Amino acid sequence: MDQHVYSRLVKPAAKALARTHVAAYRATRGSLGARWAGGDVALITTIGRRSGRRRTTPVVCLRDNDHLAIVASNGGSDHPPSWWLNLQHNPRAEVEIAGTRHIMRAHRPEPDIEASLAARFCRAFPRFEYYQRRTKRNIPVVVLRAEHEQPHRPAIEHATRRWRVPSFVSGGSDVALA
Repeated sequence: MDQHVYSRLVKPAAKALARTHVAAYRATRGSLGARWAGGDVALITTIGRRSGRRRTTPVVCLRDNDHLAIVASNGGSDHPPSWWLNLQHNPRAEVEIAGTRHIMRAHRPEPDIEASLAARFCRAFPRFEYYQRRTKRNIPVVVLRAEHEQPHRPAIEHATRRWRVPSFVSGGSDVALA
C-alpha cells in the first residue's frame, strides 16, 4: 500500500482500534486484549514529546525475565510510531501487563543483540518480516528494562502545566500557577 494512502486511510482507523483496545484491556485488567497475533500485549504509556501529555499504546512484546522487547514497526509505515519518538525524548515509560504496572526504561540494544531480537520477532510474529520488507527504514527493536525505584514514587512525572486563575478569583490580576 502506498504510504500516502496508509497515512490518510489506515492511520485514523488504527488509532481508533488502539483506543478501543486500551479501554477493553484496562476495563478487564488484561482479560481482553492481552494477546494479539499469538503474542503478549503490553500497554506502554509515554509522555508526549511536544504535548507533555500521557499517551498509551498497545504493543506486542517478547518477555524475558525483567525486560521486554518491542518493535517500532508502526505497521510497516515509513514513519516511526509516536511512542518510539516519545521514548527517544524521554526513555521512562509505564508498562502495564495483565493489570500490573511497571516503571521501565527504554533503550536500543547493541546491534548484535538487536539482530537476534529481530530474528526472534520474525519467528514469533511473521507479519514483522513483512513490515520490514515494506518500509524503507530500519525498524528498531526497543528493550524496556524494569526501573528499580522506591514504590511510593509516582509512575510517571506529569509534565508541568500552567494554569490561569481568572482575575475575579485572584482579586483583580491573573496569576499563573505551576
